[in-house]
Amino acid sequence: MNKMNEAEASLYFDQCLEQCRAKLKFTGPKIQARSAVKLPFDRDEMNAAIMGSGVVGFLDGMSRRNKRIVKNTYAYADIASKVLFPAKDEKLARYECFKKLMFATGWTEYHSAFTQYKSTSAKLTLDNVALDIVHSVAGGLAGTAANALKAVADKTMDALKKQPEAVKLFERHATEASGGNFGVSVCKQDEEAEVTMAVATVRYDSLDNNAKVLFVEWDSSELPIFQGKAHFTIHEEDLRKEAECIKYLDELREAVFMEFAPVK
Repeated sequence: MNKMNEAEASLYFDQCLEQCRAKLKFTGPKIQARSAVKLPFDRDEMNAAIMGSGVVGFLDGMSRRNKRIVKNTYAYADIASKVLFPAKDEKLARYECFKKLMFATGWTEYHSAFTQYKSTSAKLTLDNVALDIVHSVAGGLAGTAANALKAVADKTMDALKKQPEAVKLFERHATEASGGNFGVSVCKQDEEAEVTMAVATVRYDSLDNNAKVLFVEWDSSELPIFQGKAHFTIHEEDLRKEAECIKYLDELREAVFMEFAPVK
């Protein structure tokens, strides 16, 4: 659970927002609009989407309203933490910033950890690493949701593989000079409209400058990988700072969000 209270979280959000705006004003925008593609822009109609350097899959039954809450709050927390803590030696600070901003927007954190990922094979793909992590988070949930969320994660990544323009947008945000950082999330909504989200975060260090992140094979011995595991919940009644998130993201929306094939 996050140790900040709501007042402290609100102040933290405001300070981060001010610093982000100042940094972007000084350095200039680094997020470019994507080229024209046929995929839907962002209408909350599909059950899978890119949100910056995050991929999200929604279990059937999610309302359009809750999809938008997930995407706006996650994307803001993801982008702001990247702007404020861009260096590879700041990976833990970046992850903590992401979690604090999620809390500041109304999410409750029930489980979280950031550790080094240990691979049991000589070769790996980062999409499989992300699935392994998100499966672990989903598997810790009570009730019958675990298997359903694991299936959504698998189908989401399988659908993404078939959408090269969505992969291109994702990799534009995920790759960095010293490696990369991205997330894979799956969400469900219960009968009372509360949203549960299992989040896997992957940070890898590489000097290869490979623009390809997912669906390519890497040598595990040459790729230090760190994993973040988190489980969040939110109800619309607890949502905070939404207007600020939307205002910050509006100018970036076309460069950040993209829906792709629905999860079946």
